[in-house]
Amino acid sequence: MSDDQQRPESFERLDPRQKWVIRIHTALIGLVPAAALGIADLVLATEIPWQYGAVSLAVVLLYLIAVTVFPGRRYRRWGYQMGEEAIRIVSGWIFRKDTVVPFARVQHIDVSRGPIERMFGVATLTLHTAGSYNSTVALPGLAIDDANRMREEIRRQIGHDLP
Repeated sequence: MSDDQQRPESFERLDPRQKWVIRIHTALIGLVPAAALGIADLVLATEIPWQYGAVSLAVVLLYLIAVTVFPGRRYRRWGYQMGEEAIRIVSGWIFRKDTVVPFARVQHIDVSRGPIERMFGVATLTLHTAGSYNSTVALPGLAIDDANRMREEIRRQIGHDLP
């Protein structure tokens, strides 16, 4: 299936800068396993007749693919649609997730930004709803102005319940 078939056309895309945020997160998360496998390659080369560098080369290639190719694929599979009574968020590359959050269930709204998100000018809109299962729904990769605008729009939709 093509990327456009994964995210319906009527859905909004995340801010394009989110691709870099995903890429940096992927690179940072991949450093520890890559280093561990490099050390394992060195140990294998000294313990058994093993061509040193074979595992390290495979790890470097997988790491480069994970950092360069996969973030773009993940980015293209995110989308959202803001309605008058609910927001619908679709995501997932391997495991697809389609979440609808009725505004009447929203109890708290956060706009958050980590250091990498601040560096790229994006934010995460998090909706906290009543209940315990899936009571928090996050929409990352919004431009900060869009995230704040959406927060205010949702606040208006749910009325006077929130300060």
